[in-house]
Amino acid sequence: MLDRFSVSVLLIIATVVWGGFLWILGIELSWDHAKPYSLTLAVLTSSLWLFDKHLWKTQPIMAFCKRPNLNGTWQVSLQSSYVHPETGGRVQEIEGYVSIRQTFSSISVRLMTEQADSFLISGSFDVQDDGAAYLYGIYQSDPSILLRSKVSEIHYGSFKYKVIGSPPFELIGHYWTDRATSGSVKIFGRRDKIADSFSHASSLNHSDDKAD
Repeated sequence: MLDRFSVSVLLIIATVVWGGFLWILGIELSWDHAKPYSLTLAVLTSSLWLFDKHLWKTQPIMAFCKRPNLNGTWQVSLQSSYVHPETGGRVQEIEGYVSIRQTFSSISVRLMTEQADSFLISGSFDVQDDGAAYLYGIYQSDPSILLRSKVSEIHYGSFKYKVIGSPPFELIGHYWTDRATSGSVKIFGRRDKIADSFSHASSLNHSDDKAD
């Protein structure tokens, strides 16, 4: 999304081009024509900010943006090919949560389990011609300090998730890591509130269940 400086540059270019055509057409120019510049810049930057933060996810604008709104805290189920170094066996299915903070121009994805936090380094959407939407990303996983050097170290990976539903109610996909492991991912059960930790997400989930 354009910042204030970029908008200023584009507005200056537009003003110069507009003024140039007015001069060619023989229309007299004066400095009075430049007086609305600051107000115009403020309106443009405010409109862009409002669109980036809020308007893109409202109807009917969202129908034209082709960007699924994934904001919220989701439950996640992971099945990994990782082999435990001490037992030699594959780990069981891992349950956790995913917090997603999203604007039109950016997305933050944080996966939280009892043993590790993983956060998105870079991500992008791919919305195909038939409407199918995919989220791609590269992430860093930070295991609990107590598990490092014994069970798991900090590592990196990538993923591909397919967004299911409109509005979205599920994401399914898989991931790969630089530890030569891979696995399947299912993300479901979205809550509107956004959690910052595994315990926080668990409390949100339990409180919503009691309310139901």
